Amino acid sequence: MTITCSKRVAVASCHDKINFGSVLQAYATQRALEELGLEVNTIDKRGLGHAISEGRNDYYLEHLFDVDLYRAKLGFVKHRIKQKLDAGFGKKMAKRKSAFSSFESTHFSFTPQAASFEELGALVADYDSVVVGSDQLWLPVNIAGRYFTLSFVQPPVRKVSYSTSFGVSSLSEKYLRKTKDFLSDFSAISVREDTGADLVEKATGVRCSVVCDPTMLLARDQWASLACSSSIDVPDEPYVFCYFMGKNAWNRECAQELAKQHNLKIVAIAHPDEYVKADDDYADYYPWEAGPAEWVNLIAHASYVCTDSFHGSVFSNIFEVPFFSFRRHENMGAQSTNSRIDTLLRVLGNSDRICESKDAFRAAMANEIDFVSVRQRLNVYRNESANWLKSALEL
Repeated sequence: MTITCSKRVAVASCHDKINFGSVLQAYATQRALEELGLEVNTIDKRGLGHAISEGRNDYYLEHLFDVDLYRAKLGFVKHRIKQKLDAGFGKKMAKRKSAFSSFESTHFSFTPQAASFEELGALVADYDSVVVGSDQLWLPVNIAGRYFTLSFVQPPVRKVSYSTSFGVSSLSEKYLRKTKDFLSDFSAISVREDTGADLVEKATGVRCSVVCDPTMLLARDQWASLACSSSIDVPDEPYVFCYFMGKNAWNRECAQELAKQHNLKIVAIAHPDEYVKADDDYADYYPWEAGPAEWVNLIAHASYVCTDSFHGSVFSNIFEVPFFSFRRHENMGAQSTNSRIDTLLRVLGNSDRICESKDAFRAAMANEIDFVSVRQRLNVYRNESANWLKSALEL
């Protein structure tokens, strides 16, 4: 039961990206805060492109010779070019974009847009708190962009970080200093993964709390309700749902092996982050018009899930669907984001679902998941995290 109170909260999240996990965690943050009886608005950041880009562009210029950084961005650039040059591919991506736009306009309560940090600061001055989270919002480039550091928020408005992620396992000395500076006037800080807590402690000398991703604050029945709003039907035949953001062809081969063994079809979200050739012909169905609600619905009704995505693993656990969590990055890579999945599966007690090789995948196939234990652990994690959030907002 929702209990209303007079406090107002603004949320700084990544609501405008065509990324299923980003939008669903932004949606969940708003919903979870509303469940606490707060008046909640998500900050509409779409007017802040120029203000944010100034700092981000400076970051890219400073790291002009960082090969790993630009290699990571190359796929995004190729993706955009292919949409322009390949009319068929462009139409498919346009369907996906339309589905995201529809979800955003239906499920968010936005603030008015601001064109500068000064305007935004004046706008949020009427709120009691501004909450930033979750996603990979404290990547170094986003720290440089200054929006997700809440640099625009002035006292007496409280700054709160809920389950924010650095997206990387290490920071340079320069960005550790920047982190110390922007966190110095936060009223409460929590992060999403263990390495994030390590970075906060290294920067500030204080250990912060590790809490669940906002998507896990909502219970299964709440997500099932959202899934019911799906505009597309799930296939009549049992299927493996695949959501791969990386390029590893052997991940897709494992999904095919699983489908063949159990006589299942494959439903895949192709090219979610960049164009990947291996995505083109391994699945039976490609639902291009799927938005966030449809994505949740496809997981909820799957026989199995194969994914290298953090949120793919999250929703598999929420809906208790047997899943396989593949590595997208090398553990020691500069752009590795494995820590968030490691933390999630450690807390839920199913780290054996991590597949770093075909042998590990086959070993996982032979084992069943104890979802009774997972459900118990998830409920504890959810309650502890919700209590942290209430305390942080002085409720």
